[in-house]
Amino acid sequence: MEVENIPITRHSKILVELVDLAGAVEQAEFTLVESKQADLKSGLLDENTPLARALIGHQAGEVVSYAAGDLKEVRILSVERVEANTSTDAAEKRRETVRKAEAQSELINQLNFATASGSKWGDYDVDVEKLMDQRQKNEEDDGRT
Repeated sequence: MEVENIPITRHSKILVELVDLAGAVEQAEFTLVESKQADLKSGLLDENTPLARALIGHQAGEVVSYAAGDLKEVRILSVERVEANTSTDAAEKRRETVRKAEAQSELINQLNFATASGSKWGDYDVDVEKLMDQRQKNEEDDGRT
């Protein structure tokens, strides 16, 4: 990675100070990426966000006016160029998280129905093993597409 006075573009790793109206400063570090790679929790900022658009083209050492919420400006501390493939699997990680949440939700729904249905619908047994097998098959199918 080269560290120099370069303009901010996609695939720039940026260290900034966010300054609010009261003068409080908070440091943040992120890499600008295209929308499908964005994952702010992992430090990957979508290049189409208002903050990213405000910073693109600026260099380390500059102060950029940025009025959003209680923020008034952003001080750019450093800019580095990073490899283009920075965490390209962020979207896949999000999809996997969603798949796991869906499977967990389905299991919980089945268990809730099983406990609530006894009074009105009669006995209802949840086949947890079948649900888990179905989840695994769905994950394998998703892996092939």
